Amino acid sequence: MNKLSKQRLVGKDLFLPILIWAIIIVVFLNMKNIPYDFSEKDKVVVRYLAKFVMTIAFPLVLIKLLYQNKSDFGIHFPEFWDSFKLSLNAYAIGGPAGITFVLIGILGWGYTDWPGSLLLSAVYLVVFYFVPIFTRRLPTRNSIDIPNRRFTTFVNFSLTTVVVAYLTYEGLPVISKILYYIFIVGLGEEMLFRGYLQSSFNRYFGKSFSIGDVKFGWGLFLSALLFGLMHALVVVPPTWPWALFTMILGLTLGFIREKDGSILGAVFLHAMLDMPLVFMK
Repeated sequence: MNKLSKQRLVGKDLFLPILIWAIIIVVFLNMKNIPYDFSEKDKVVVRYLAKFVMTIAFPLVLIKLLYQNKSDFGIHFPEFWDSFKLSLNAYAIGGPAGITFVLIGILGWGYTDWPGSLLLSAVYLVVFYFVPIFTRRLPTRNSIDIPNRRFTTFVNFSLTTVVVAYLTYEGLPVISKILYYIFIVGLGEEMLFRGYLQSSFNRYFGKSFSIGDVKFGWGLFLSALLFGLMHALVVVPPTWPWALFTMILGLTLGFIREKDGSILGAVFLHAMLDMPLVFMK
């Protein structure tokens, strides 16, 4: 590879994704400074729409404009059942680990406290260790090369979620919250972190490690780090303990993305792990 090609690779696959990550944080931090007196319902809808634009539409536009080969980015979805079965096997260990939230509450801690975060981090490190064991019998796809329209369907559901939130917020807000955690949080955060960021970093660093037949590289660790840091930095003051736990969780989501060959398994797993939040304020 000549010097010019290396410079382009560093700029496009390493520095630019980190810059995009920083821009998205700045946008989310300044949402509250919009000079308009929103109603409670309008605040919810604007937040949903902003998250759709910044975590789904924005990364997709970048991939469309900058990369000829889209198969590297996990947006060519395979059969839904294969990805769903993978996420279910991962959830068999990740789901029960959620009882730790109840435990830290009993102990008088919170997930934004260091004691609570450290306990959660320890538990989800164990989850990260066992997920490859629970999923080893399932097929591994290092990439999905055949384009399909299934991802477009998910994007359309994300936009529909914004409309549903506007129509049902005052009557049945639980409906829009369920859709939100699947099609905006689950799809959006996986599109940004495991789709755009992790895949871009993979292009730069390569995949020099493996667990069983699942290949991965430094991109998995870097995207997990940025995933954790964003959770800390989008609030003032930053919640550093929350960053540690979400970074550990990002390792598991990154592994599932690599095993599935797309972000779909990680989307399903992320949504399932977040479902208890639907019933919390």
